[in-house]
Amino acid sequence: MTDLEDKLTLEEMTCDIGQPPVNGHDAWVRGQIKTRLAKKDAGTATYHSLDEVAAEFGFDAR
Repeated sequence: MTDLEDKLTLEEMTCDIGQPPVNGHDAWVRGQIKTRLAKKDAGTATYHSLDEVAAEFGFDAR
């Protein structure tokens, strides 16, 4: 996991910065969503409890 020195707020992560997205970002996001939905439909998606996520990433993910 990457260590971040500055913690970003929700506003900072979701506000419009007035710049277009990096080329290819929309296609990448759509590809990620399509892949995950295909896994869900095929019954091969893996789900983890919040406790498992918190243990892996070292914070309270609840």
